[in-house]
Amino acid sequence: MKTRTSIKLFLFGLLVITPVFHLNEALDVALVPRFICWSVILLLGAFLLLKAEKETKYLNILDVSFLLYYFITGLSLIWATNSANAIFEIQRIFATLVTYLLLRFLLLQTEGRAIRFLLFCNLLITLIVLTVVGWQIIEHGRFNNLIARGFDRISGLSAQRNLLCSFLYLTLVFNVFSCVYNKSRQWQFAYLLPIAMQTAILLLFQTRSVYIALFISGLFFLFGFQFITKFFNLKRALVFLGIPVLLTAGILTSLTLVNDNFKGYLEKIDVTQYTESNSAQERIMMWKRTVKMIREYPLTGVGAGNWAAFYPSEDTEVVITSKKYVFFQRPHNDFLWVFSETGILGFLVYLSLFVLILIPGIQVVKKNETPDKSLKVLILIIGLIGYFTIANFSFPKERIEHQIWFVLMLSMLAYYLHDQFKNKFRLSLIKVNNAAIIGVLLTGLCFNLLIGYYRYQGEKAMKPVYTRKMLPQKKLELLDKAQSYFYNTDPVGFPLDWHRGITLNIVNQKKEALPYFIKAYKLNPNNFRVVDDLAAAYGTDDQPKEAIRYFEIAHKLDTKGEATIYNLAILNYRIKAYTVALDWAKKLPSDYLRRDELIGELTTKLTQ
Repeated sequence: MKTRTSIKLFLFGLLVITPVFHLNEALDVALVPRFICWSVILLLGAFLLLKAEKETKYLNILDVSFLLYYFITGLSLIWATNSANAIFEIQRIFATLVTYLLLRFLLLQTEGRAIRFLLFCNLLITLIVLTVVGWQIIEHGRFNNLIARGFDRISGLSAQRNLLCSFLYLTLVFNVFSCVYNKSRQWQFAYLLPIAMQTAILLLFQTRSVYIALFISGLFFLFGFQFITKFFNLKRALVFLGIPVLLTAGILTSLTLVNDNFKGYLEKIDVTQYTESNSAQERIMMWKRTVKMIREYPLTGVGAGNWAAFYPSEDTEVVITSKKYVFFQRPHNDFLWVFSETGILGFLVYLSLFVLILIPGIQVVKKNETPDKSLKVLILIIGLIGYFTIANFSFPKERIEHQIWFVLMLSMLAYYLHDQFKNKFRLSLIKVNNAAIIGVLLTGLCFNLLIGYYRYQGEKAMKPVYTRKMLPQKKLELLDKAQSYFYNTDPVGFPLDWHRGITLNIVNQKKEALPYFIKAYKLNPNNFRVVDDLAAAYGTDDQPKEAIRYFEIAHKLDTKGEATIYNLAILNYRIKAYTVALDWAKKLPSDYLRRDELIGELTTKLTQ
């Protein structure tokens, strides 16, 4: 029996159209546009696929765990500071859940026949991404320059190089799976070229999290493959290890001798020096401060999508970029991210998505009753472990295409482990009427489209604000168009009301600006620029005590901010708190323009 056309269209839309879909009018050309495209395809899939199979659906323990994770995340909306970002995060998880359920039900309905077309779609998107990467390399000219810059200008169809590499890793897992799934030698050899190209790019593009994932995956695969197939004897092992080692050594030696840029490239990928790099120091700082956030809100978290609103909580010294006021939007560790936003229960349930599928999977591989099935399960388990590794250093949870491939691994493992779930892990009492499932999915996905529309309109209106010079009145008009219940901060985390306040200041409507700075502070109370500008607005409005209060908060966020220290000295001077003002003035650097004059004036006041 052939796979239905509707199933093929759904898989093609999910695995080929969604990862390439983008709209240049949006500030982030991929995130919100792909969220909309994803929701449309899921909407059609939920209606067509579930309607065709009307029998009652049974939920296993993994399904229940996924539902519980969505419920806990949704509950955090109650205490989230920024409800717009919370709703967007919650509904991204809803779409991930729907994708998992549709794929799991689909594989069961077709008895696995859909896997062949699914793997074909994976190969197709791999070739599309590789083509785009090749074109970008040609477009950027000299290869040596790209090597020297670590290929940071190459992003494929992703937002940046690191996300490109992590996505290529996920597609690589399924291309390796295809070599086992397809028994035809011709198809197996056909997959070797894209696998080789993907591997070469992943090794060349200097993404350390993917290096670690590749190393761990390769190690697990070799041991697991040998355990299942007993393929390697001493001779085969020496050939397998010797040829690539000698080839790699020869290539690296020749490139190092003839190309100074490549010497620098090799220094950059030295993992032993990673902790000395700026990126490592940034991550370590973010992780430490996220742990601090977790300690402050261990039970509830700060609310879905609200990590950025609570970070940083104190002192931005140590990291170079923070002195340039670069505001981080995520901790570059999905597990810390989940813990900080949803509390310990949300974290444990999220972790259970990995544990509940890995335990029966490892049992199947260990028993090795059916080598073919064991090998397929092994590859999927290794892919999931690789995703887990990358998620500890990056943010695949945020990106649409990464989430699709993540649940693709979960759903395929759930299919191959169906008997294990049925016999040991199935919650047989939990059965859901098909019509109820369709109703919930259609309602939630229509809500996704509403959210996507308003967020897209917001980003579309904000893009000219970021990229063009314009009159203040025009900027205010665009900010009015962008603002909605579902969109109230820009992609960097600045509230739109802050942008309004700044624009009103430019046209000397300083009193009108103050209410907007107050609203902006409520949305992002730990953003130094937002707090500092609110304090300045209070000072302009002749409310020195309020200004002092917020400048002190700003000083906690950036202890090195000279302008903030100077303002605290001047404002305390204005309210005749001369001793306090003198203390602040002495904290100014010795070469600060008005420091000595101000200290002299305050000393005179205190001695009169």
